[in-house]
Amino acid sequence: MFFHIGRKRRNEDEDMVDCSYINKAPLQQRRSSKCIKLSELKKQKTGVQKRSIRGALLETMDKDGLINIINSLLNKQPNIRQEIMQYIPAPTISSSMNVLVDLEKKFIQSFPFNKNGPGTDDYTFSRVREYLNDLIDTLLQYANHFTSSQVFPSTCFSFLDHATYIAHRLPNWDNDENNSLKKNLYQDLNNFWKLAIQNIASNLRQGEYYINSETVSEWAKSLAQHNSITNGYYFNESVHEFTSQLGYMIGLPETNQENTTSITPLKTTSIVGDRR
Repeated sequence: MFFHIGRKRRNEDEDMVDCSYINKAPLQQRRSSKCIKLSELKKQKTGVQKRSIRGALLETMDKDGLINIINSLLNKQPNIRQEIMQYIPAPTISSSMNVLVDLEKKFIQSFPFNKNGPGTDDYTFSRVREYLNDLIDTLLQYANHFTSSQVFPSTCFSFLDHATYIAHRLPNWDNDENNSLKKNLYQDLNNFWKLAIQNIASNLRQGEYYINSETVSEWAKSLAQHNSITNGYYFNESVHEFTSQLGYMIGLPETNQENTTSITPLKTTSIVGDRR
């Protein structure tokens, strides 16, 4: 009797040992597998979330600071200019005007206080000249881009219209020598208007674009308006170029190139008249 009981208990003990081993092994494997997966997951998360010190420092900089760094880098290493420029998107009307409006605000804010309003004397000009140069230089760089043959005509004329209104808003100084910046800007804009007209006329002749007469009429109105604001002094050449190259699309008589210089500003009225 005792023999049977002892053997039975021994058998039970052996079964328990076997069961504990059987149950323990898979548990260790599961724990090991779980640890590996958690480790791999942690590494993956760490790889995604980890930020470089360089990136963190750049994020603390403002827009002007980043622009200065890029410009300095391009000046010191001109060989990488083309590669970097590939990552910079082409300006749009909206983005370029945001920049120009911001520069115009900085120019206005640079005026020294005067209880009678912004001054136009030599001292005031010396205080604001740097900001004025920045505004004009940036405007001309954008104008150079938007008058390229790759830019769509409506975009080109829209920018020139906005840019020319900025030129109109620039002050006239007491000393006429200080007005040379504004005068030169008008002359440059006149050349850009002519270039835009020539490019568009050439593309139309080659069948690159189709532009309806209503659109051409709107361009004519804008150009005539700018010529009127400047009393025909700066945009007469552009008006005649427009009449010669695109006037036929809105019923304007083609001008004779030989008589271009003798045409009076009254010819501008013919363009304005087509506003109806």
